[in-house]
Amino acid sequence: MEHGWRGGGDAGAPAGATSTTPFADAFAALFAEAKTYFDKVFGELGVPAPCAKALRCIEGPTSMKDLASRLKCDGSFVTAIADALEERDLARRETDPKDRRVKNLVLTPEGDRLRDRVQQVFEGFPGLGKLEPEERAALIAMLRKMCSPD
Repeated sequence: MEHGWRGGGDAGAPAGATSTTPFADAFAALFAEAKTYFDKVFGELGVPAPCAKALRCIEGPTSMKDLASRLKCDGSFVTAIADALEERDLARRETDPKDRRVKNLVLTPEGDRLRDRVQQVFEGFPGLGKLEPEERAALIAMLRKMCSPD
């Protein structure tokens, strides 16, 4: 699928400068490819992308606050995700036995099964199979470095 990535170097950039245009083009193409892939596959699974991402983050009883932190989103959005997961019988809210003010999300057996399928979707992302193990490791390291706080 062509998304306008032209590749190439830093043509036209001043000597000694590094243009971000090739990166921006490649990143935009990757983002478009990812969106198309995940929208299609999660649609086939009958779950919106935010719910699929949440399924990957829920490990045992997970507080709504902790889930918001893991998803890097507002608590009110986690409430909407929890509602959607409950409507699909993928998770249920439970009161935390240590603090009754805290609500935990717990996956149902169906939620556990779908979580495994969602993990396969992420592992099957197009293009990953083209990378050698050391290239994957380097890419992961670079992405983590780019996303880490200064």
